[in-house]
Amino acid sequence: MIKEINSVYFIYDGKVEVDEINKNKIKDYWHKLQKETDLLHEGKILIVSNFVNNQSDYKIELKEISFSHYMYAKENKTEDFRVMFSGTYILTSDEYVVCVLNNYYENELNFETLNLVGGMADAEDIVRGEYSSEKCLKREFKEELGFELEDENYDIKLKYLKYPSENENPVRYPIGTIYEIRTIYTKEQIKKIFEKQSHDNEVKNLVFFSKENYKDIYNYEHRKQYIAELLEKILGR
Repeated sequence: MIKEINSVYFIYDGKVEVDEINKNKIKDYWHKLQKETDLLHEGKILIVSNFVNNQSDYKIELKEISFSHYMYAKENKTEDFRVMFSGTYILTSDEYVVCVLNNYYENELNFETLNLVGGMADAEDIVRGEYSSEKCLKREFKEELGFELEDENYDIKLKYLKYPSENENPVRYPIGTIYEIRTIYTKEQIKKIFEKQSHDNEVKNLVFFSKENYKDIYNYEHRKQYIAELLEKILGR
């Protein structure tokens, strides 16, 4: 479910503790993953420990775990972790919505998936004891596209909160803030900027949708679960 919002309140609640036995299991599993793919990188991510929705008043409590712990728990179903993410779509001056094709790894398979620019919340995004979803977004934007969001040619606005509906598994689907970034650049200009910038290998290509072609999203075999709902909200009006 995607809800239009103005703000959300975050509480950082420290780290998830792991005993020695599980630390070794996680370490062994991580070594196995590293042999299978080079798309995964260790780090400290933030998971949602509590989510409160009181009308339009959203409060999210976060804890810190290692990415290897998250992957181990996800694969072995030992614990139910919901990751926190920050993502964005770009609106060009000629009214295109920009998404990305990501190189993705899941269930021992590498494949391309349609996604937003963005990624998991990181311990780096904790500022003076509080999580900053915008800091997370700017970091991911730079890593994935090579763009600097401090550039005056981009206008950033928190637009939506993505969270599980009553019909969705609350663990399988992450919770995240979704920003809208308006730019003075056209579709063709954004393509040229992306081609010139240096960035990581996670993003393979940009994908552009308009009011005329946004239904094409349903042709993508692999896409993030909330992408269709989001584009329906933006372009289907």
